[in-house]
Amino acid sequence: MRVTSELEQLDSQWLRWAGSEGNGNDLADRLAECFGRLTARAQLSLKLRFSEGASREHIAKELGITEHGAKNLMQRAKAQLKQCLDEKLNRE
Repeated sequence: MRVTSELEQLDSQWLRWAGSEGNGNDLADRLAECFGRLTARAQLSLKLRFSEGASREHIAKELGITEHGAKNLMQRAKAQLKQCLDEKLNRE
């Protein structure tokens, strides 16, 4: 039952973000474009965190930085993604 609940939450969040008529392709393309603008280190940190579920400690070791540095890097990267997406969506 936990998986069902998580899927329902994901669907609900997607509808809030993409809208009920959005198929997501345009948004996914924009996200990919914005992601490509990040530095290689920022991209790797987010991939490790969100694709592999890596801990901040693991990410820090992979990048040769402190845990605090990893946290800051990911926060900046997420902020850059948000700003880029906001700009792209507001142009419409």
